[in-house]
Amino acid sequence: MRIILHSNLDAPWSITGYGQQTALLAPRLRDAGHEVAISAFWGLAGGSLTWDDIPVYPSGNDLYGNDVLAGHVRYFGADLVITLIDMWVLSPDVLSSLPVACWMPVDTRPLGKANQTVLTAAASVVPVAMSAFGRDRLAEAGFRPCYVPHGIDTSLFTPPPDRDACREALGVTGKFVIGINAANKDTFRKGYAEQFAAFARFHARHPDTALAVHALTAASGALDLRALADHLGILDAVFLAPQYEYMTGLITPAQMASWYGALDLYSGCSYGEGFGLPLAEAQSCGVPVVVTDASSMTELCGAGWKVGGERLWYPLQQAWWVKPSIDAIARTYERAYTDRKVLVAKAAKAREFALDYDADVVFAKHWLPVLDELVERTRR
Repeated sequence: MRIILHSNLDAPWSITGYGQQTALLAPRLRDAGHEVAISAFWGLAGGSLTWDDIPVYPSGNDLYGNDVLAGHVRYFGADLVITLIDMWVLSPDVLSSLPVACWMPVDTRPLGKANQTVLTAAASVVPVAMSAFGRDRLAEAGFRPCYVPHGIDTSLFTPPPDRDACREALGVTGKFVIGINAANKDTFRKGYAEQFAAFARFHARHPDTALAVHALTAASGALDLRALADHLGILDAVFLAPQYEYMTGLITPAQMASWYGALDLYSGCSYGEGFGLPLAEAQSCGVPVVVTDASSMTELCGAGWKVGGERLWYPLQQAWWVKPSIDAIARTYERAYTDRKVLVAKAAKAREFALDYDADVVFAKHWLPVLDELVERTRR
């Protein structure tokens, strides 16, 4: 079968986000006997290239590739398209003309109106949920989803032999380290304000603590994380990623694994997540997590703590997110810091939980049977 993956190429595309999933899935599809190409709606423009013997076709003028996807399908002769993108940004007219499965995030309760509208208009599309939460919301809305979770490279993200060496490399020797790895692209969804405020309260009680943040410091339409930290009085305790290396994709996979390895606790308290790759990556490195008890984060908390919050209306999707409680996050940081025996016990469980999301396990357990179903359903 000839398969096109329609995804973005993150920077660094082989380490984080949807680009990471493309980089993990494409060679496995190829090695299973399929011919594979990548349609890059973002991250490549003006010409094609070849990556790992896989052709990569560029973006067009439309932000999400609606203007070039059909052309890429014809050029490659694809039998199946797998999109890895928010469903609601795609054109129903384009989707209806192609054999498409949408591997899609769902982060609201109920399924967002924008997603429902596109799925209803493009009735031939097969939705593929990337979380059990998303699968259930799609089913509640009357659709027939498949389910394939995201995968991670557990041979890369592994407990370090020497966490102290990882802390030394990060510049946080002797600290209790909490980490956040989340795209800073808007002002609220990733819960930066709530987590920074919770850390400020926690840090005032325990000065031997640090907050490591892997993100852009500032961007158009996003938060100024340095200004936020300064406002809260924690600037000297916040360790931000080197910005040039972050923006240009020069942070290597090994460096990213070392970053996780420096942590005592990973904080992933977003308003909503379609999956939440850093939660799986951190636990694969033996790091417990604290998450908002909402959307896919609930099921991704194999070893850690869940915090509550209040529902927040998301107008774009006409559905609900959950705004995490600053008090609850701060209390959880305190609990992890104070009860080291519990923290160590959770760390011991974290790796075992994450192994279920190993990319090879996910491909064999989920992708192989789902591909057979996709072939049948898209043909019909």
